[in-house]
Amino acid sequence: MRDTLADKPVFPISIRFGDIEVGTYHSVEELEQELEVFNSDKEPDYEVRDALGRSVQLRVNDHLVLEELSLVNPP
Repeated sequence: MRDTLADKPVFPISIRFGDIEVGTYHSVEELEQELEVFNSDKEPDYEVRDALGRSVQLRVNDHLVLEELSLVNPP
């Protein structure tokens, strides 16, 4: 199984709600400290992108710990 940098999201991670930018996060620590409980699978109106404009799956659990940060369609 391949595991390269090309298969992983590149910071900063941006979250948008329609035309409104909700936030830009530069590290895992920022995601955990500044973002509330969030699951991009359950928030269809939100768009999560990495620095290269790729769609990202993002999930922060009830304990404000990052559970998932991955590309939606890795190369």
